[in-house]
Amino acid sequence: MSNSAVFGSNWLESQLTKSLGPSEVSNLVRLSGGANRETWSFNAKAQESHHSLIMQIDRDGMDRLNGTCERESRILRIAKQNGVPVPTVILSGHSDGPGSRSFSITERMEGETIARKILRDTEWQKARENLLQDMAKALAAIHKIDKNQFEEIELNDIRDPLTSLRSIYLALEDPHPTFDYAFRWLEANQPEISESTFVHGDFRLGNLLIDTSGLNAVLDWEIAQFGDPMQDLGWMCVRAWRFGHHQPVAGIGSYEGLLESYALESGKDISEATLIWWVIFGTLRWGIICLQMGGDFRKGRTNSLEIAAIGRRVAENEYDLLQAIGESMK
Repeated sequence: MSNSAVFGSNWLESQLTKSLGPSEVSNLVRLSGGANRETWSFNAKAQESHHSLIMQIDRDGMDRLNGTCERESRILRIAKQNGVPVPTVILSGHSDGPGSRSFSITERMEGETIARKILRDTEWQKARENLLQDMAKALAAIHKIDKNQFEEIELNDIRDPLTSLRSIYLALEDPHPTFDYAFRWLEANQPEISESTFVHGDFRLGNLLIDTSGLNAVLDWEIAQFGDPMQDLGWMCVRAWRFGHHQPVAGIGSYEGLLESYALESGKDISEATLIWWVIFGTLRWGIICLQMGGDFRKGRTNSLEIAAIGRRVAENEYDLLQAIGESMK
């Protein structure tokens, strides 16, 4: 990114003056990962202090996601006030002129997000031992946040998750028999929706920053919403987020261990059958997200090869759905 480009070094220096004072930006580097937004790291020197920072920007052309970076920064501030481990927000807003996109700038925190390293390397052994309890503690803190604190933020309140997901699926006009079957199974076995709380919406390995002792920060709040808190627990147990490992909870733990840890932190006792329903729901949801992203690429809404590659993963989710439903019937 050149200094003259939107979101380049010159632009960053002018923006950071608002919060840090006169600033000098260096080492502006784009990071990999994040299908729906760009992520950049950089250093800033301001008034003799040095800052290591992260900037996220709405992806150009993805109009349905426009504004999510700025909205996320407001969510981060609330989450931090309620004891959830998150980065500190430095600045957020929107770029000027045609094609305006929102952005957020936060402190850079130490740790790893690449799931395969976290699950495999000896460096993260202690983190793996603590991670189940850490995740349960973070989720309980998220779900306890008073919904009234989000009055100034537009968040969806999903009281009927199946109907909501089906409306998205039908709008894509791209039918898949396995998805149709999964909807029927979920309808026939749906547990009662007990409550609506604030939920992260994408709580899983890859969106968690892990240091050598455990969970350091919860990242990527772009699809936070109100809904049944069990969707967060089920989502991180989806087979895709186990990254090839056999343990059902994020590749590191058992359903029983997760439910016990969450009950200890939240005071809520959840049955394994309810959790498994949400795992299957999450698998269907991820399959439909893949279907949606593939459509975005095919219809020219984005030229991102990363999004195109995600769109090709529909078949994986069809296989995972059939496996998960079959296992639930044993």
